[in-house]
Amino acid sequence: MSKIKAITSSNSDHDRERALDALFNQMVEDAEVNIELPSKGKFYADLDKIVIEPLTYQEEERILRSKNSGTAAINMLLTNCVKGVAVPDLLQMDKLYLLLKVREVSYGPEYKFSVACPHCDTDVSTEIDMATGLNITQVEDDLEDPRTVKLPKLGVDAVVRFPRVREESFLTDGEDTIKNLHRFVMSINGNDDSVFISKALKRLHLIDVKTVIKEVVRGEYGVDPRFVFECPHCKGTATMAIPLDIDFFSVS
Repeated sequence: MSKIKAITSSNSDHDRERALDALFNQMVEDAEVNIELPSKGKFYADLDKIVIEPLTYQEEERILRSKNSGTAAINMLLTNCVKGVAVPDLLQMDKLYLLLKVREVSYGPEYKFSVACPHCDTDVSTEIDMATGLNITQVEDDLEDPRTVKLPKLGVDAVVRFPRVREESFLTDGEDTIKNLHRFVMSINGNDDSVFISKALKRLHLIDVKTVIKEVVRGEYGVDPRFVFECPHCKGTATMAIPLDIDFFSVS
């Protein structure tokens, strides 16, 4: 009986790698994209420039397999695609902007998705150009972090700061935000004792608490994900937000 000639794995692997290198060396690489953050990079130490690289197939697959751990998967995506800043140090306003930019660089500015009309409940296919269809607001040149805010009812100053991505688990909903608000308050009336601050926040008037939350979050900066939706079936209109679920990072 004749024997089948064996091919050694080392030679086979070497030949495959050479063939793969030759194949992909012919491909024109996607250009890296330099961008300016909504924060203008004001609140990061030693920031030079931010560079965004497109998603790879492997990264997209990793995200799609991680539907039960969306936040961790998204942060890993940013770590792989964004160079020049550590993802845990990002401000939330910059994180959302970078997510949109990663998708834009990877798939193009057009984003197609379906929404249910709030008037007639019909599923409608919608498309938005993320490069031109969303409003982006940068911080003012004189904005500081930490910064001082006057508490209108108590009549004293509080010093607050922006949360970072590494702290986003403390702000998952309204209840968590209230419970963890002391983490983002540096002092109240000049007192920087953390226990004092935590106890003081619990005794504040509701107006003062909302003042602190508004100043900590500063939701007016960054990307506004809302757009004006017009239903082609019932002609009703509504202000809606683009869905930023896990399918945002797959081909439309």
